[in-house]
Amino acid sequence: MQDYVEQITNVGKSSFETLQELGTINAKALQKLAELQFKVATYNIETGIEQTKLLTSTTNYKDLLTAESDFAGEYSSKAMDFTREAGSILTESRDEMVSWLEKGLEKAEVKTKAPARRSTSTKKSS
Repeated sequence: MQDYVEQITNVGKSSFETLQELGTINAKALQKLAELQFKVATYNIETGIEQTKLLTSTTNYKDLLTAESDFAGEYSSKAMDFTREAGSILTESRDEMVSWLEKGLEKAEVKTKAPARRSTSTKKSS
């Protein structure tokens, strides 16, 4: 009975530790994504202010179009940077989860025996 309780206790501890590791991986990924989201929001606010200043200070139509074109190119480039960074965070998280899963599979001690094969040939009586 004591061996059984000890085995159950060990399984419970191992399961808890495994879930803690998974929680840590998820929390780290979510924190990085939240930080990136804050950077994106900050950038949008800052560029919105810059664009408003540009619209109110430029009187020449050609200068305004040139500035808007430059703004669009810069904004597009920055958006791609943010997208790459998000992809990198997700890839890193995926790699950590794969590693976590592989480690868990290595720890698992599955002791199974193949069931005895039944003979499929039967003698027919005539």
